[in-house]
Amino acid sequence: MIRDKEKSSRKRCRGGFGCLPGTDHCGDTTLDSQLSQSVQVDVVPLVDAFYLISGRSKFNDAAENSERQIRTIDERRVRIVRPYPYRFGTFAKARWIGRTVLDVYLTEFGSYPKSYYESAIEAGRILVSGKRVQCQYKIQGGDELSHTVHRHEPAVALSEFRGTIYPSEQSPVDIVYEDESILVVDKPSTLPIHPCGAYHYNSLIEILSHWKPRSYAGNLHTVYRLDRLTSGIVLLAKNACLARSLGNCLAKRDGCEKIYLARVKGRFPLNVSRKKSSQDIDNDEIKNDSSGSWEFQCHASKMKDAIPAPCVHGNFSESSAKHWKGGIRVSLISSCIKSRNDNKIDNDNKVDIESCAALGYWVTDQRGFVFTKETLIHQTFSMSESEILSLATKKGITPDKYASMNSNEGRSIYWLNFACPCRVLSHKNGVCEAGDFSHLAKESDRRGIKPAQTSFTLLSYDASTDTSIVIVKPVTGRTHQIRLHLQQLGHPIANDHCYGGELWYGDEDSKSACIKSREWLDKLDNANTTPLNTLRGTTNSAGEHVEQTQRALVPAMATLSDVPATDAEITHIDANRPRKDGESIINFIEKTCVWCARSRGISVVDSNVGEQKEQTETAVFRRTLMEYFVRSQGIWLHALQYSLKKKDSNGKEEILSFQSKLPSWSCCHV
Repeated sequence: MIRDKEKSSRKRCRGGFGCLPGTDHCGDTTLDSQLSQSVQVDVVPLVDAFYLISGRSKFNDAAENSERQIRTIDERRVRIVRPYPYRFGTFAKARWIGRTVLDVYLTEFGSYPKSYYESAIEAGRILVSGKRVQCQYKIQGGDELSHTVHRHEPAVALSEFRGTIYPSEQSPVDIVYEDESILVVDKPSTLPIHPCGAYHYNSLIEILSHWKPRSYAGNLHTVYRLDRLTSGIVLLAKNACLARSLGNCLAKRDGCEKIYLARVKGRFPLNVSRKKSSQDIDNDEIKNDSSGSWEFQCHASKMKDAIPAPCVHGNFSESSAKHWKGGIRVSLISSCIKSRNDNKIDNDNKVDIESCAALGYWVTDQRGFVFTKETLIHQTFSMSESEILSLATKKGITPDKYASMNSNEGRSIYWLNFACPCRVLSHKNGVCEAGDFSHLAKESDRRGIKPAQTSFTLLSYDASTDTSIVIVKPVTGRTHQIRLHLQQLGHPIANDHCYGGELWYGDEDSKSACIKSREWLDKLDNANTTPLNTLRGTTNSAGEHVEQTQRALVPAMATLSDVPATDAEITHIDANRPRKDGESIINFIEKTCVWCARSRGISVVDSNVGEQKEQTETAVFRRTLMEYFVRSQGIWLHALQYSLKKKDSNGKEEILSFQSKLPSWSCCHV
């Protein structure tokens, strides 16, 4: 069970669970206690879920049933949080000021149709600073908006089941390292680090807090982000001061290094092509060759010393321009805030600064000597996977150290270094893009473009699946940077359907589970039809009932968290109705919950309360599980190793380095 936080720690409902203390919401003085109930969690072995899809029992006799707690065919586990009452809370954003509360909820959130938001505002389920308002109330600075709902969260993956203990009793994630100040875990894919979007209790911080409340609840602080669909090393600080210190270290790139593994399409890097752009460099020192190549080419064929890189953190390096030709310039526009004479920041005195990001690639060894991209393939013939991985993950190998190494120790691997600017295309939908951005003419559109740089080396290639395992070192840390850069290079992450991959690439079992789950969901949703005239009560001009045509309540391909409710659904379950006298807030939001109705199909609204509740809980559990199978179960991108600086108790700096086990999809012989 998960229990709500103490009231003393809930002074504001910033996305919290409960009410503003002392506030009589919806005319009910007992609302605090009603919302502060336990939340139920289920941990399900995926093998049980596969059998649920097929409709068969996993165990055929009593002997097999007795071994249920120690046997599993599939080691993966999923975590399901049962629906619970929740109050979403947020402070008014600057862009909301002056707009009506109805307009903000309809355009900024949009999980429900206009008719629902109108009734929710009138009934007090939506409040502004703890008070009821009219739909046309205009939001002011400092307002706090809250909305009480019956919250449904998507299922997430946990670490694989190991040993003989029952899956629900095992640690939710693998612990890589822990001491009194930090906790390092191996995060499974599909699991967000902190509450966001549709995920709250099914987030890494909340799951760990639930697992060991005395040790972790309120004591874990994030140091950096890792995408929900990405797996691997996550470092959590146990105090805010250390979290800020480590975060600053990462931001300044001071002794910090991140190493990822990715499984990509094709034989890396043979798909890297020579591309043209309208933004070719035309200065004397750095310019494209006649083909308009992305490739940076060194002027000298042989040099005794390492060549300075043409780019630094994705920006063109003018100091090294004399050594290189090729590449593309991408103009950037950013704002700089000037300081006043008294050294105070003057927010009204902003100056635009123009700079140039780079778009292009070059290949070097670990000493900085320049090579061709084909050398990445040759290294897999002369070195084993373990040797390549060891060299790639070894911290502190600098060009000057090779002089003191013998011939075997001095062996080098080769890196394809790629600079390509990125930007967030849609913050709301979490979509990004990369390229030369020649299609953006307006300065306002170009302000979000940021330089980015990543290095790649080849670990192995599998001809049977036509995929490569590459080792990745991001130099900068832009949102979705690795995924975007691999897509631009012509080698997208094989199962990253958002950026050039295929959702179920090479995974027939998961594809089959997805198809069967989608069929089950479509059958349920297609059953959600009702006569059109019963919804509207319409008659023809002669006063006769119109023909009883069927109208779908639920949109096609619907999921609980991604597809908004329709007016038809709202009308069918009477979700716009006011709360009845004596009806508890819990029963009210459960009986008027669109997502519960969507889960159980055309409804059991008319059955008795106990029977309806039991049927609804079963239906919601099954639908949540089925929707897990139709979503991406993670992409083949894994944070393998993180290294960063930390000061000890005496103020002396030390390098911390943490490495996880290799992911199962890597297929490496290490």
